[in-house]
Amino acid sequence: MSAAVPRIVSSLAAHGVRNVLWFLAYDGHPLIWLVTDTDEERGSVAEHGFFRAEVLSALTDSGLAPELVHHTGITVQSQESVDRDWDGNWRHAMQ
Repeated sequence: MSAAVPRIVSSLAAHGVRNVLWFLAYDGHPLIWLVTDTDEERGSVAEHGFFRAEVLSALTDSGLAPELVHHTGITVQSQESVDRDWDGNWRHAMQ
């Protein structure tokens, strides 16, 4: 997963993606959070279907097992929202 982060950020930077956070859910499937600076950029990424094809391609190219790639969840959140709604605390925002 970590190897895919720079690829994802690089490929989606023009759309406002500045970072990628990830963790494994309770069921063992990966969850990816695309991070933008603004709510407007977050909305644009969501409108583009979270760039699912690009994210999954980066995961595949990084060697993630196909079963995990297939079950990867993707969402987007903005730093603007986290600052406003969770006092900048990403742990609270991701719960």
